[in-house]
Amino acid sequence: MTYESTATLKDLAERIQAAQSIVCTSHEKPDGDAMGSVLGLVRALEGSGKDVQAWMLGSIPPPIESLAPPTPLVRLTSASDIPDIDPDLIIVMDTGAWSQLETLADWLRERRDCVIGLDHHASGDDVAPVRYIDPTSASCSMIVLELLDVLEIPLNTSVAESLFSGLATDTGWFRQANADAAAFGAAARLLDQGVDKAGLYRVIEETARPARLRLHARALSSIQWHADGQVAIMQLSRSDFEETDGKRSDVTGLVNAPLVVQGAEMAVLLIEERQGGVKASMRSKPPAVQGGRFRDVRAVAQSIGGGGHVHAAGVKLDGTIDAAEAVILAAIAEA
Repeated sequence: MTYESTATLKDLAERIQAAQSIVCTSHEKPDGDAMGSVLGLVRALEGSGKDVQAWMLGSIPPPIESLAPPTPLVRLTSASDIPDIDPDLIIVMDTGAWSQLETLADWLRERRDCVIGLDHHASGDDVAPVRYIDPTSASCSMIVLELLDVLEIPLNTSVAESLFSGLATDTGWFRQANADAAAFGAAARLLDQGVDKAGLYRVIEETARPARLRLHARALSSIQWHADGQVAIMQLSRSDFEETDGKRSDVTGLVNAPLVVQGAEMAVLLIEERQGGVKASMRSKPPAVQGGRFRDVRAVAQSIGGGGHVHAAGVKLDGTIDAAEAVILAAIAEA
């Protein structure tokens, strides 16, 4: 299938206006954009007379979870946690991939006529038959901001804070290539609502435990350079987490670390999953000159069953961590 829009934002707005009970959700292990998008829409619909719930899947990094109060979250770690309800509308944000929605997959398939999607990724599955996809958008929260304009819902500080969190984190606090003029324009609108940018940065980015540094040291010491120093690959095994008291939330942003090296164009972080298999996160630099060459990590990820953006992608692989590295190296060579 081709992953593209099947509806306009106006179409989605009409579905929202017609619904009385709405579930807003996103991918498992939500990041700042997933949480910010869900919270932003839920908070914007407060006071509308609708029953709107925020459902979050899997473990949530503590800094991201701290963004939620006072909005209540329904936490789902398995299918048995799903509330016994049949909402009029289910809005899936910041993903269109079944692999990122395993907890809800069967429940969503049984209610396909009620599912709509908002996403800014260029690849995905047919999770939401009615969906709006904009890969040019720096974050899903930017699309939510556009949707609120169509719904004619005014911004307030609480909504703006959620949306800004998503935009800021998905652009690396406006350092990455996707931080374009539209992203800065959206940021200006949100900041104008009284968002405390410095406070948000401190809450999201400066609340790590000492174990984070120990875990990062393990990853950095594992770096192997390939392709004449252009590609860095790091590994973290289950024992690395156990011996450092590290958590999955401690690796946020770690994959970007090797890109500070001159000549480095791509970085890969391989994490041995507790339940088996390996998760690979990939990042690359934008071209040194506008229009120049760069390493398309989305193409690499897609060739082995993953997806994402041209400068930020990922994939889950079966087997050992060394076997996963071999698969990725072969994919890089082919790309």
